[in-house]
Amino acid sequence: MAEDIFTASIEREAILRCQQGDREAFRRVLDFHGDHLYRTALLITRDAGRAEEAVQETLIRAWKKIRTFKVGRPLRPWLNRMLINCISNLSSRKQLSRVSEEMAFGVSDPGVGPEQSALNSETSIMLQVALRTLSVEHRTVLVLRFFNDLSVPEIAKSTGWREGTVKSRLHRATAALRDAVAASESTGSPLLSGEEA
Repeated sequence: MAEDIFTASIEREAILRCQQGDREAFRRVLDFHGDHLYRTALLITRDAGRAEEAVQETLIRAWKKIRTFKVGRPLRPWLNRMLINCISNLSSRKQLSRVSEEMAFGVSDPGVGPEQSALNSETSIMLQVALRTLSVEHRTVLVLRFFNDLSVPEIAKSTGWREGTVKSRLHRATAALRDAVAASESTGSPLLSGEEA
């Protein structure tokens, strides 16, 4: 795919073409959203195999259901909802070896500029350490809110949770993340150097 900006109008046109069966247009949409989906899956699952499998299953479902997508709405929450459902289904089927979050933080996002990438890398070690201590639900809500910049209503659509549940989990997850960061800072935990506990 060319390194052009994937604007809302370009995405809209690509989706319309996808709905008419154009696989090349679908490939273009995937080129833009694929890394985002993989990074999200990896941060939630902490498992490279399950993340890849969840993304593949999401893309297959997205192609099969693209005709039901309402053009004009944002595509990313729709894809996130499928991804989270796929992660949930895979979690109940099998358990694979886990990987560190460094892999997820290393996956680039074409929508993030160089300044934001620099800021992200400065805080990534601390966040990686803290994320390890959270439950799947808390990791999910934090990843969608702060890494994917989704609003509470968008998170609700992506997860199928009620907005009140999203707010509650976001509040608890933020507090747990804050506590984990504070504990790491105060104890000088070896996890800050990237070592496993």
